Amino acid sequence: MLLNAYDLGKCGIEQVLCVGRVSFDTKGIADGVVLVELPENIIITKAVAVIKTPFNAATTNVLTVGVNDNADDLLGTDDVTEGTAGAYQKDMFKIYKGNKVNVRAKYTSTGDAATAGEAEIYLNVVRIPE
Repeated sequence: MLLNAYDLGKCGIEQVLCVGRVSFDTKGIADGVVLVELPENIIITKAVAVIKTPFNAATTNVLTVGVNDNADDLLGTDDVTEGTAGAYQKDMFKIYKGNKVNVRAKYTSTGDAATAGEAEIYLNVVRIPE
């Protein structure tokens, strides 16, 4: 179950949000899919990928999360072990002022295509004064 923010208008309250679930066969995942649009004036303090079902492409599995063009500035190519179930987290302090932010997830693989793999993505966020 995905959770909505309690009130992202409140300054200084850190919240953990489940922003989405992706799998090996999510439509458009190779190009990146939008998980959530965060409001302006937000700080992301942690990103977490919980591998529920390991991704099983033959050669490589790469799951990334981010707001940049490559969707990899929150969780990059070396931050998640996609073939092993578990939680992978990265602490940060990324400030986004003035604009809403689209958080995207991307999954790519090489070798024989994956037939399994599912992850839930969580973010810790806090609103800052405008």
